[in-house]
Amino acid sequence: MAHDLLAHAERLLFEDGVAKAELFCTAGNLRAQKFYAREGWRLGRTFQDARWPPENVAENVNGGFTVETHAYQKHLGFR
Repeated sequence: MAHDLLAHAERLLFEDGVAKAELFCTAGNLRAQKFYAREGWRLGRTFQDARWPPENVAENVNGGFTVETHAYQKHLGFR
């Protein structure tokens, strides 16, 4: 099911003229990282991304925090 959903999204992007797509995954999410690699996505860069917890979370210090994030890229094209 995940394969079909991602393939559908890739097809829609390609039909809209997107030649190279990028998606983001929190570093350490090994299941997602393996899935994207199997689907032909390649790790392009890793960066610190800002995240904000819900307002009702007591640990909401200074409004947010950062988390290491992977950016995966794929050249879109279909046979």
